[in-house]
Parts: sequence; C-alpha cells; structure tokens
Amino acid sequence: MLDHLISEYHLHPIVDHFTIALLAVGIVAEFVAAAATIFSRSESDWLCAWSQKLRSTSLLLMIGGASAAVLSYFTGDIEADRLWDTMSPTAQQILASTDGAGRYLSRAVLGQYLMYAFLILATWRVLIEFSERLVRWRIAFLIVAAVAVSALLYQGKTGGELVYEHGVGMPGVSGSSQKDAAIPTVSDAGEQREAWASTAPGRSLPPDSAKR
Repeated sequence: MLDHLISEYHLHPIVDHFTIALLAVGIVAEFVAAAATIFSRSESDWLCAWSQKLRSTSLLLMIGGASAAVLSYFTGDIEADRLWDTMSPTAQQILASTDGAGRYLSRAVLGQYLMYAFLILATWRVLIEFSERLVRWRIAFLIVAAVAVSALLYQGKTGGELVYEHGVGMPGVSGSSQKDAAIPTVSDAGEQREAWASTAPGRSLPPDSAKR
C-alpha cells in the first residue's frame, strides 16, 4: 500500500524539496542571526531583537527539516528498490557505489547518514535554545550544520544526475538506453522541420534549415 502511494504520487521528490528548502533556509537563518548578534551594540538594539526572531524561525525550520529528512530517506529507499532493475550500471553506481571511499558518497549511504545528522542537529538546536550552558557550543553547531547542509546540496545534485542524465524513473526508458533516449538524432531533427513546414500552406522551413 505504501509502496503504491509513493510511486503513484511521486512522494519522494516532493518530500526531498521540502527537506532541502527547510534545512538550508533554517541553517542560513541561524548564520544570519549569529552575524546580527555580533554586530548588535546592546541587548535592546534592533539587531539583537531581529536575531532572536531569526533564531526562533531557524529552530522551527530545523525541526521541520529533520522530520522531512526522515521521510526523504524512507521514501527514497522504497523508490530505489522499485527502480533498481531499470537503472543503467552508471546510475546504480551513483545510487549505491561499492568502491571504497566512494561508497560513503553514494546517494543511498549518504542519505542515511544525513538523516541521522539532521536529527542530531535538530536535537542539538533545541538543547541550545533551552539550556544556557550549551549556548557556548553555538559556534560548533554552526560549523557542523554548514558541513551537513553542503552534503545535503551534494545529495540533491546526485539526485538531479540520476533523473536528468540517466533517466531514472522516466517511463519507457530503462537500462543502458536511459541516457541516450532523450537525445534527438539528426534524422529526427530533419523530420521535425519537415513536419513543421507542412502544417500550413506556404510555410517555409525554420531559419536553421535554410542555412543548410
């Protein structure tokens, strides 16, 4: 039932977009809030008040983003199982590489690590909010969060490669033909120009064909 819902409504890419947006914006808001605190002159300064509002916003975005990261991982795992046999060998390597250190940068393994990383970061952020003793660790939190969101953006890049370069999930495209299926040939282009010219009496071919 769940597998059908995920494949029918394409839940994985939908959740992925929320994950990236919520976490990226939340961490950027945290950095901007830290900068505003540094440049504020006093606790009553408007910059300081703005910083507190940004931190509250960041907290909510981090919690929402971490929750979305869990959904991203599990929906992605189900989609990977469903589409594995339709992927080209190159796409399979991107998704689940077995080559040494590259294994840890594969989309499946990195996705699992990122899920745990953002759950930890969201918990850390909540503790900073409610514990004065942990406020001193805010700089360490920002460093770790910057590394995690960079890895998340890389994760998004590999997802784009799977879809746009290797055709993963595209209907009617499978195996080694995935990458070449969307590339028109010279003969296809010629047929398209002739069809375009025949749609109305007196219509000439497009400018690029006239040069030939």
